[in-house]
Amino acid sequence: MNKINQTVKQLILKHGTAEPSELCEKMGITFLEQDLPESVNGFTVTMYNIPFIVVNSMLNSYERRITTAHEIGHIVLHKGTNTIELSVNTSFCVSKFEREADCFAAYLLMYAELSEFEGYECVTAEDISKATHMPRSMLDNILDDRPSKSVY
Repeated sequence: MNKINQTVKQLILKHGTAEPSELCEKMGITFLEQDLPESVNGFTVTMYNIPFIVVNSMLNSYERRITTAHEIGHIVLHKGTNTIELSVNTSFCVSKFEREADCFAAYLLMYAELSEFEGYECVTAEDISKATHMPRSMLDNILDDRPSKSVY
């Protein structure tokens, strides 16, 4: 997952922001809010080489932000991958892509909220969860590969 952290850092440096809505604009990603089934927070699709993020309009602002960050993760990490086709036509484990997109979102939103952590000697997953409004389960993905379970 350190590779994902480095990818997020490079993206932030390139575009000068960690805010998901601003990244969409700077990366040329079209963002749409639509009524979707309750079980679908969002998805990405590319048409004519233009990436789109579609987010469920029923989500609150925190959930929309998290979903947008997650979907940017798919666009950056899994470009050209059709997970629906993979899950239907192969035995590939799509949940790996979902964990990676969650990890991407966790790092991105953590960097977007860095000012929240100024003065902290040690930042816990619980601290990050409160600052970013991400579920703790999403944050566990960025802690899995770290022996100390420390974010930094």
